Amino acid sequence: MKNTLLYPVACCCALLILLILIPERASAQRQVVQLSGLVVAGDSAAGMVGVAIFVPNSNRGTQTNRSGFFSLPVLPGDSVVVAALGYQKQYLLIPETFTGDSYSTLLHLLESPSELPTVDVMPWATERELREAISKVKIVEEQEPQVNLGPLEQKDLTKMRAMDAETNARYGLAQTGRQQQRRYMVPSDIKLTGISIGTNKKASRDRKKARKASKSSD
Repeated sequence: MKNTLLYPVACCCALLILLILIPERASAQRQVVQLSGLVVAGDSAAGMVGVAIFVPNSNRGTQTNRSGFFSLPVLPGDSVVVAALGYQKQYLLIPETFTGDSYSTLLHLLESPSELPTVDVMPWATERELREAISKVKIVEEQEPQVNLGPLEQKDLTKMRAMDAETNARYGLAQTGRQQQRRYMVPSDIKLTGISIGTNKKASRDRKKARKASKSSD
């Protein structure tokens, strides 16, 4: 009789233990990924300071330092938002199948111009009309940022170019060199007092020799 009563109790205890262990095992499988990288504006090589990087609907977030670098712990399946005032937001989608423990990336933010409301005031308007015009101005209230992943571009971390400190330094030096070359490059078709400044020096020497030969023959 006692064995008959103990058997259902033992089954219930085993079921409760399984229900407790299954969620813990599932959460343990979601390994934390340390996301880090550099945020720059457009094609610039200089990092952006104060850019917000956060996971919506959570308390996980950070911002870039003075050099533009950031580091944030995320989980597979998270959607990371990268936002800065005056720039378009970017969204990084971390795949559920991501198995690494860290990832570094380079992010380029594009400018997002916004127009402010204007008021046209005529020079012949009276003080009363000016006050009425000012009272009718409607200031657009800023709405709280809302995450909308529909039409926005999403990037897969596994398909983006990884970046470390050495790669970042090489990239910055290459960008600086290209900017200096474009700044000091002189087009070949520019002439000063009839002399070409470009690379066509051989043709200029040939013309000088031809003029000397014609003078000597005369």
